[in-house]
Amino acid sequence: MGRLALLWLGPLFVVLPLGCTGIIPGVTPHDIRYDAAQLEHDRCDPTPVDPRLYGVDIIAKVEPYYRFVMGGPSGSESHLAGAKLELRPLPGVTEELLERGLMCRSAQIMLGHAQGAPNEPYALTDSWVKIDVKSGHGAFVVTVSAEDPNRAREVLDRARAFAPPR
Repeated sequence: MGRLALLWLGPLFVVLPLGCTGIIPGVTPHDIRYDAAQLEHDRCDPTPVDPRLYGVDIIAKVEPYYRFVMGGPSGSESHLAGAKLELRPLPGVTEELLERGLMCRSAQIMLGHAQGAPNEPYALTDSWVKIDVKSGHGAFVVTVSAEDPNRAREVLDRARAFAPPR
């Protein structure tokens, strides 16, 4: 790590950091899997994520998650950004542990190091999702969002299909 590459561009030399591209074979910075590989390498344990953290039985509610942006006739517009899941608390599980576990699970699925369940909303195989966890009022609220509107719709559809019927 910390290596630099020297690139000749006409009369200019450009120095490029190589970072982890040399230690993670087959993954380049231009590949969406690069971010997943970095996250898995830097923040995840080599052991599988505790299945209680992403199990269907702790989901209490699924709702659309909207982002508000400036613009439109009223001054702001809402855009579908993904899904908001309310999860029942688990003994010994903190907000930080849950967020880290779900982020690692997402990275492992994207890299093919774990098999996702059908319609599991915490990961897409070809697109990165943002996971944010907050706790309060006796539950966890997990937002899973995507930048692209089509991917945001996919996250919401997957979350609704993944959750137990009410």
